[in-house]
Amino acid sequence: MNQGSFIDAIVWFIMLTILFYLNREIEIMRLVGEIEGYLRLYKAVRDKALATTLADFKSVISKKGVEGIDIKLVEKRIKDLVELVFISPTDLDPFGIVRKIKHLLLTSEKTLKKELKSFVPSASDAEIENTLNLLEATRALNFIYKVVNHIYMIGRKFKSLWILMQLDAQLPFITEEVRALEGAIEAFSKGLPVGDSVGPIVAASLIRKYCKQEEIIEEVENTIIAKGVFKNRIIYVIKAKGPGGTVGHLDDALEWVINNAGRVDAIITVDAALKLEGEETGSVAEGFGVAIGGIGVEKFNIEELATKHNVPLYAVLIKMSEEEALSVIDEKLYEGIEKAIANVERFIKTRTPENGIIAIIGVGNTIGVAP
Repeated sequence: MNQGSFIDAIVWFIMLTILFYLNREIEIMRLVGEIEGYLRLYKAVRDKALATTLADFKSVISKKGVEGIDIKLVEKRIKDLVELVFISPTDLDPFGIVRKIKHLLLTSEKTLKKELKSFVPSASDAEIENTLNLLEATRALNFIYKVVNHIYMIGRKFKSLWILMQLDAQLPFITEEVRALEGAIEAFSKGLPVGDSVGPIVAASLIRKYCKQEEIIEEVENTIIAKGVFKNRIIYVIKAKGPGGTVGHLDDALEWVINNAGRVDAIITVDAALKLEGEETGSVAEGFGVAIGGIGVEKFNIEELATKHNVPLYAVLIKMSEEEALSVIDEKLYEGIEKAIANVERFIKTRTPENGIIAIIGVGNTIGVAP
């Protein structure tokens, strides 16, 4: 190799090194710009949700004519509650962990209600529950923003292309969840039913069709049990007490029904289900098992009761997207509700014995859905 060729090779090597470096830096700059755009969106949605929560609670205070309240103190306390964390119990010994989780959930629920009620003693349960729903949605948005910002800051701090690329790839999916929570803020502030309310709506429809007003009782906090008759079967319809935004204590209500009725011949749960891409909103699917999402405490307890008493478990699922589950309910979901009611009635007629006792559970947030 002559001297000219050697110098050319060195020059090409240096140029390639510079190009590789510049390409990496340009890609990092592109990712940083894209992620910052998402972060601005998340922050704006979070701030809007917080402002809506504060405005909603202030309107409750104003409507009830409560005087002598330090509004700045209320605002500070609401902002503090947005930073609230739920610390899961240790699972080093998993025995009894479900009872521990339920205890923590009940403690947090009662404490938050009591604290908000202390500001406005005359506020109704529905108003307090709707404010708690707003608070929960705001807390979720705040958590998403802080976690995404944390990962972004780590990636930028160490100029890690791979951390930024992985985060950027996840952001479209995270944005769907943010948009869903943004829709929930509007619904919760107006007290309107959301997609997740389809289970309680099915239950409320069955109560109106087959149960008498005097047969509706509240033996379990925030949960109603209605007794009726359909096709020579006794039905117990269970749902969270509306129209406040609560999910009730469905497992405790079912246990009360079994203890007081003596037996149950079938348990039918109705709930919203996340649809797959390509599936139609409002389509209905049948299943076996307990259709309940969330942490899993109520699902576990209902499965335990069904197994202990040898009761078959049937489920009716109404399909929707995550955004639809948290947004104001639409026409397609109402059509799905009608199909679900027909399915429940068919289950009772074809899968349960004459003179049987059936428990029907409408699962989901009962905001805007009475009774």
